[in-house]
Order: sequence, then C-alpha cells, then structure tokens
Amino acid sequence: MKKSLLAALLCPAIFLLALLPAQAQQAKNNWPLTRFEQNNYQSTSTVADVAQFMAALQKHDATLKPYAPKNAPRTTETGQALNAWRLASSGKQPLRVYINAGIHAGEVEGKDAMQLIMRELVQGKYPELRQALEIVTLPTYNADGADAQDPANRRHQPNPIGGVGPRENAFGIDLNRDMMKATAANTRWMLAMYQDFQPAAVFDLHTTNGSYHGFHITYEPAWATGGDAPLQALNRTMLTNVRAVMEKAGMPTYDYGNFRYNKEKQIDGWESAFSSPNLVSNYPTLQYALGVLVETYVYRSFKERIEDNRRYVVELLRWLAQHKDEITREQAAARHRWAAQWQSQQARLPLRTEMTLAETYRFEVVDPIKDANGQIVGEKSRSSMELPAYVAFKAVDEISIPQGYLVDPAYAEKIRPILQAHGLIILPGSQRPKNQALMYFHESERDIAKDSFQGIFTAQIKGEWKAQLPEKRTGYIWNDQTLDKALYVPLNQPLGRLGFYLLDPRSADGLVYWGHFHAYFARGKGMWGEPPRQPILALGQSAANQATGAAAAKTERVQE
Repeated sequence: MKKSLLAALLCPAIFLLALLPAQAQQAKNNWPLTRFEQNNYQSTSTVADVAQFMAALQKHDATLKPYAPKNAPRTTETGQALNAWRLASSGKQPLRVYINAGIHAGEVEGKDAMQLIMRELVQGKYPELRQALEIVTLPTYNADGADAQDPANRRHQPNPIGGVGPRENAFGIDLNRDMMKATAANTRWMLAMYQDFQPAAVFDLHTTNGSYHGFHITYEPAWATGGDAPLQALNRTMLTNVRAVMEKAGMPTYDYGNFRYNKEKQIDGWESAFSSPNLVSNYPTLQYALGVLVETYVYRSFKERIEDNRRYVVELLRWLAQHKDEITREQAAARHRWAAQWQSQQARLPLRTEMTLAETYRFEVVDPIKDANGQIVGEKSRSSMELPAYVAFKAVDEISIPQGYLVDPAYAEKIRPILQAHGLIILPGSQRPKNQALMYFHESERDIAKDSFQGIFTAQIKGEWKAQLPEKRTGYIWNDQTLDKALYVPLNQPLGRLGFYLLDPRSADGLVYWGHFHAYFARGKGMWGEPPRQPILALGQSAANQATGAAAAKTERVQE
C-alpha cells in the first residue's frame, strides 16, 4: 500500500522530467533560465532581463563579476545602463576576449546566445576554455534599443511575438559606424575597455540583411586599412579553420558578403563589403587584436538563430584557446614589426584597400518564397554555383608617413579626448622634434557629401603634404607660440597606425572625414573673409616621400 502511494506521488515528477529534461535539471541545480527560455521564445531579453540572469549566475561562480572599464561611461546618454560582465580564467596568463552583442538592437540572437554561453562556461561545460581564456561581454551594447522592442521592427526576420529593437541608438547613430569618431557614450565605453582590458580578440555579433544563401553563419575578419598583414592573415586562418570544423558538424558558414551581379543581372561572384575601422569588428586590427564579425542568417527562426550563434561562438573560443600561444607571439611580432619600420626609417602605410579574389567556392543560391513581411516561407528552388569569392582585401596607395601631426590648439578641447580615448600618446607641441620640417597640406580636391551620414556631411579630401605654405592667405598664422601649444601626436608609438588614420586629411575614416575639422575643410561660399589656419600640420616628411594624392576609397554605406 505504501509502495503504491509512493509510486503515485512520483509519477508526475517523472513525467515532468521526461517532458522537460533540460529545464527540470536546471531547476534541480538552481541554474537560472533566460527570459526566452522561461516563455518558450516568445520574447527577447531586455537590459533588466540580462542583468537579472547574470546576477543569478554569479551566485554559482564568484569569478563572474560586473565589469566597468576605468574612465568609461556607465550609461548611455539617455541613462540606460551599459552592463558588462567579466569571467576570470582558471589558468595563468589567459588570452583576453571581448564579445559584443546587440549593437543593432533588432539583431538579438547574439545577446541571447551569450547568456547561454556564459551559463555553460560557469557550469564547467568547457574547462579548456575557462583555463585558457578570460572573457568580457556586454550583451546589450545598444542599451537604448534593447528595451525599445516593437513587432514592427525588422519584420523580414522571424521574430518573437514581443518584437525586437531598432537598429540605431536614441540619437539615430549607428553604433557600428562610430569607432573612429567616437561620438556615442557606448563607443567611449568600448574604447575604455580596450585600454583597461586589452583584449587579444574581439567578436561582434550581428544578423544579416542580404542575399538568400545557404549559410547559417557568415563572418569577416578584421580587415581595416593599414593593419599588420601577418596578424590579419592569422585572423583569416582562424575563421577558415573554424569553417571546416563547422562544416563537419553540419553547420555551413562562409565569409560575410552578398552575391554580385553582372550587367545581365546574373550572379557572377560573391563579394565582401567592409574594410573601414569605424566598424567594431574591423577596428581591433589597429589595436593589434583579432576581430570577428559574426552574421547570423536572418531568415532562420529565432530559436535556430540563437543556437547557431551559441555553437559558432563556442567554436571560435575553442580555436582561440587552442592557439593561445601562437596568437600572443604574433601580436608581439606585429608590434615589433611596426617599431622596426621606424628604426629603419621606412614607416609606410596604405591610404586605402581594394577587394581581391580569395578563392573559388561552391555557393547555394536560394530563390525564396516570401510573405508580405519579407520573411521566407518556402523556396522555389535552390541551386549550387561555383563562384569567385572576393572576400579579401589588399593594400594600395602605400605612402611614407610623417613623424607625427600637430593639431591646432584651438581644437585641443575637442580633439584631445578623442585621441586619448583611442589610447594615443599626446605630447605638447613644445616637445616636437625641432629638426623636422613643418609640412602643410595642399588640397587638390574636396568632396563634401550631399546627404548626411550618421548626422554628418562627410568630407573626402585629396592632396599632398609640402613644406611650402598654401598660396591662399589665412586670417591666422602658425607661429612659435601656437606650435608650442599645439597637440603633438607622434606616429612612432605603438598605436601610430591608428594615429595616422585618425589625423591624416586623406584618411577615408579619419576625423577630417567625420567633420571634426569642418570649420576649415567645409567652408562654404557664404563664409566671407580669410579662412583660419590649417588645423593639422605634418612633421618631417621630405619632398621625396610626399604622398601622391591618390584618392581615398569612398566609405561604403552597406548595412549588415
């Protein structure tokens, strides 16, 4: 009688365990559940949801802690918290990895997958990763957008019922175009993270908007113009190796891009899009770090996209753990190569890059059936095509670079915080090398954008540095006193590459391009009188090494 009663009492519990094994086991061990696990994927996480989940996870591992970089904003401009967490390594001298998610708040898979990954790490599922890596993650990077969820956003992707957030922040800034100009609090947080945490690798998790293809994940290494070539090659090797692993595991992945069409509107190739350091995933190469853009295929279900992210990011982490020593050596070698260029007085950098053929690859081309919202509800056909893949970049227009730049003291209050945020060494102009000639920029062409981009009418400038003053007289002159008060940014420093692309007027992604010097470079016809003096001077570029004035590549405004 007692045995029958006991069996009757146990049956419901056994039934529940069989029905929901993962949830029941988590409940048994008191492991926290994400918001989407609790409601069967009916909503994506808010800022508070992620914070609550991570706080519960911290109870299981004291080495998981909230993370705030030194001198970083704690909130966005609207007061939304920038919540990050740091998971310490169990081993010595770990490789440091920063994982960014939710930069476009409608692309939510990475934000939700990171919660699962952090729980698995704390649970001890990947001891080899815990031993080799130390991880910082900010799952709701666009904190403004993370909570502005609306079913009307990104209706072309299968979303949870509650909807997803908008692409941009509350000021209409695409945070993934802000790394160089650093106008948003979020970006200043990330730049502070670089100085404080000094990551060896940075991942940025996104969702695609483009071609209909057969890949669950597309990716891109850090391809910023002027990065160290061997380090960039290692970056690409990592992703190619992971591609092979994922293919064996049944997940097709490939370099981020879109199908290219000829004049007859036939597909004739696959091409990438980005080589600008204003992107979070490209910028790391100018900080001697590996970078990865992770793009989940938009047309898979919400649940599938989270799982695809989880699997792929874990595999990236596994590769980093396995190659920790090689990565550390290559990063040190990259810094040494830059210093060696200065020792031999042969410091050179390219003004731009061009896409180049990487390989020929077999692609799945999908002819979709879409509903009124643009979601794929079926396929008319799927064909396989062997196509050239233009998913690598080569440096072009390489030039000798000056010893450094002098920035007009009138701009110091505006420009100094940006340069410091990037980690550059800034000296007073009085400490400039007095034996180096002053070089003035002789402008040959100016193109001010007709439409605003990121709220800015960008300026593309061509020209060359010369020792002679420009012919047009200015209302203010550079004199010894002004030179001594200027900001001097030497390029013979570890981040000298970054300094060049921030300050040279021809840079396709520098502060001149982004309007920080428009008072000089964007004067209109209605401005009377003599212009101000040039806001930037170069030091120590001989006539034999002057730039040719080659055009900087026009920044692509392609959305993920």
